[in-house]
Amino acid sequence: MTKIAKVQAQPDETRQKLIEAAGEVFADVGFENATVREICSRAGANIAAVNYHFRDKLGIYTEVLKSAMMAQQSATPNTHMAHAPDPRDGLKKLIHDWLGRITAGNKRARLARIMAHEMTHPTPALDQVVQAMGPNYLQFRKLVGEIIGRDSEDARTRMCVHSVVGQVLQYTQSRPMLERLWPGLDLDNEKERRAIADHIVAFSLAGMEQFARRKRQPASKNTR
Repeated sequence: MTKIAKVQAQPDETRQKLIEAAGEVFADVGFENATVREICSRAGANIAAVNYHFRDKLGIYTEVLKSAMMAQQSATPNTHMAHAPDPRDGLKKLIHDWLGRITAGNKRARLARIMAHEMTHPTPALDQVVQAMGPNYLQFRKLVGEIIGRDSEDARTRMCVHSVVGQVLQYTQSRPMLERLWPGLDLDNEKERRAIADHIVAFSLAGMEQFARRKRQPASKNTR
């Protein structure tokens, strides 16, 4: 590699190191308590590098979320939702994939921790997160809508979607609490994660199939 190529590679390398370090810091303490100094310390970079690449703390935080969401979107089996011959199989594969990526220390687990902070203390970056989640959220609603025989925009469909999401988030975002309430729980154990995923699938489908058997009734206005 020539000297010129090395010089050109350095800014991108520093930028990536800052994103990685910032992801760790934001996951640990959230946006409000994170400091540019700590991020740069972990990245081995000068504080001026944050200003150069991202302008400020919010800029690097937004980039961390965008990078994480893009990685998640590419890893999420969207085809399971959009093209599954049986929507029940699509739901099963989606939940298994979701829970299969929450082992401690990986980027998916880090994103869950960052999102937990973001949900309780939203920042101006939240709008971009919601925008990035939009396509998968729509596909998820279509999948569930097929199962219960309702439109993707129906309030009951949305409630079923969020019931499933809530179950998964209990494991992805409440891990420290769960490990204290449930001694012996080992979410790093693939067999245990699969058993939990199977339970969520069975529990969710049982409820959805009840709705599917009922006559189509509009949800209360208060639920829209």
